[in-house]
Amino acid sequence: MLGNLSCGANPEIGRLLKKLRADEDGYDTELRSLDREKLVFPVQMSSFNGETKVDAFSRDLSGSGLGLITPQPFDAGTEMQIQLQLPDTTHTCRARCCWNSRFGESYWSSGWEVETGDQLDLDSIRNSDTRIVYDARTTEREKFAVPVIVHQKGKQPQIHAFTTNLSGSGANLVVGQKIRENTWCMLGFVPTDGQNCSVIAECIWSREYGNSYWTVGWKFPRLDRIAKFHATCFDCE
Repeated sequence: MLGNLSCGANPEIGRLLKKLRADEDGYDTELRSLDREKLVFPVQMSSFNGETKVDAFSRDLSGSGLGLITPQPFDAGTEMQIQLQLPDTTHTCRARCCWNSRFGESYWSSGWEVETGDQLDLDSIRNSDTRIVYDARTTEREKFAVPVIVHQKGKQPQIHAFTTNLSGSGANLVVGQKIRENTWCMLGFVPTDGQNCSVIAECIWSREYGNSYWTVGWKFPRLDRIAKFHATCFDCE
C-alpha cells in the first residue's frame, strides 16, 4: 500500500509518508489489542468545574476508550468531559486519562477510558465518518491523525489544523477557520519525532464541518518549480 501512497508530488511527501507509516506500525498493534478504530474528529475537552477547556482531536476510538492528541499533557487519573465534534452532531462522554506521552515538541498523545455507562455509540460515529464528503480523487488515501501548522502568505497568522487522511498527491485537513479555494499555503506536518516536514499545497475545496470547523482538501503540486515559486511568499519564522 505504501508504494501507491508515496508516488506523487515530490520526494518530501514520500519521506513524510514513510515516517508516518513507521510511527503507526507499533500503534496499530495497540489499536488491535484495544479493539479501536482510526476515527479522526475534532474534540473539545472541558473539566467538570468549567475552568479548563482544551481543543484536541481523536486518533482512534472504541466504545469504551479514546486515543487523543492534545496541545498539553494530562496526568494519569485526570477526568474530563469529552465532546466529539462530528459533521452533523456531537457525542459527549466522561473519560479518565490512563496514560500520556510526548507527540513531537508541542503535542501529547494520551489514552482515555470512558466512564462506565457513558460508552460511545461507535456505529453512529462510524456512520458520521462515512458521510463526510471528500473531494473526487483517483489516488488512495490513508487515515493519519497528525497536527499541521498552516502557514499563509505574507504576515497572515498561522492556522492550527490536523489531518484526517493523506496520500502522495494530497491531504484533507480539519481547521478552525475557512480557507479560500485556490489559496496556496505551506503545510507544516508534525510527526511524533518532532522533525517537521513542510510542503507547499493548494487548497482546492473548503466546506463547513459542524458549527466551528471546516474540512479542507489540499493538492500537492507535481512540479518542483511551482512549489519553489510559492515558497518564496511565506514567512515561517
